[in-house]
Amino acid sequence: MELPKNITQIGESDRYCKVYVEDYVISYIKQLNQHAGDKELAVALYGVRKEEAGITYLFFYGAGKVNFLQRECRHLSQAQLQEIEKIRKRYFAEYAFLGYRLLNGEMVEGFHVCEQGVCRYITGYAQFYEKNDSMLAFMLEERREEVKPEEVSREKYEAVKRRQEERKAQVIPYQRAKKRTPEAGLRSMKLAAAGVFVVLCAAGLATLSGGEKMNDLQVAARQMIEKMSEQQLPDAVPVTADAANVGTIIAEDKLTAAIQKENAAAESDAVTLPEETAEPTKEELPEATYEPTPEPTPEPTPEPTPEPTPEPTPEITAEPTTEPVSYTIRGGDTLIGICLQRYGSDVRVSEICALNEIADPDDIKVGQKILLP
Repeated sequence: MELPKNITQIGESDRYCKVYVEDYVISYIKQLNQHAGDKELAVALYGVRKEEAGITYLFFYGAGKVNFLQRECRHLSQAQLQEIEKIRKRYFAEYAFLGYRLLNGEMVEGFHVCEQGVCRYITGYAQFYEKNDSMLAFMLEERREEVKPEEVSREKYEAVKRRQEERKAQVIPYQRAKKRTPEAGLRSMKLAAAGVFVVLCAAGLATLSGGEKMNDLQVAARQMIEKMSEQQLPDAVPVTADAANVGTIIAEDKLTAAIQKENAAAESDAVTLPEETAEPTKEELPEATYEPTPEPTPEPTPEPTPEPTPEPTPEITAEPTTEPVSYTIRGGDTLIGICLQRYGSDVRVSEICALNEIADPDDIKVGQKILLP
């Protein structure tokens, strides 16, 4: 078997399983790994498996993102296998599913290799460079799907345009009615001038007659100005509250000036106001009485609670050692399968190999007797 020559070794390779990953697959994994900081992503790996001299060689030529695989597992579920097989048939039909890799934003130093339904982690791999049309086509198609422009139906576009035209038709008449014509402005000015003249006349008459009816005339003048400001002409637009207030303030200022001028001319008729009562001095004010505030009573200090006495720990008795059990190899048996059936995991494969002096865990024969711890 001829191995790739131009390679880059990453990490320390496994003794019985050699992993070779094509350059396009590494580039795709690095792109996904940049977006795997907050949420872990997973990719399924496809390629070719070869064996020579008791060593397994795996060549990864394809990789695709899977959604159902989100955590490390030794046995894949039916839904995960269906998703992996769907990607293989669509993009990498000429290759077989070999394993997977979980991405979390950190450097990739190994892969999970799946063999006979069991997945195990293999550290170290070699990156090689070779023509890989299937992976290149997959990356180009996935990129086109990501940048595909959003399509908007013609019916939605026409509906939005029709709503905009309806809004414009409602706003334009309101804007036209809001504009004031020059004739309406001129009539409003004439109305305000007439109101001011009436107020001045009323103020003069009130001054000549005396100061008793002054307040009543002022109230009547203000009511007249408010009614005149609220009155609407046939072709005029209603005046806002701010404009009415401004006209009222101007009329009141002129009315006050006229009243002061007439009062200055008739000083002899001025009414004298009663003298104001003097404010009491500080000596006449009663002195404030202060009551002493009671001092807080100190709270009793809590008594310390006695510390619990530690209970004596029971002595741990050593578990009895089990003696090795003899087992005869049958057809289809593997050391990993025997460990899974007997112990529930494959952590004692190396212990069985050391007990029976087995160099290669896959090099066992039918009828061979071995000892199991």
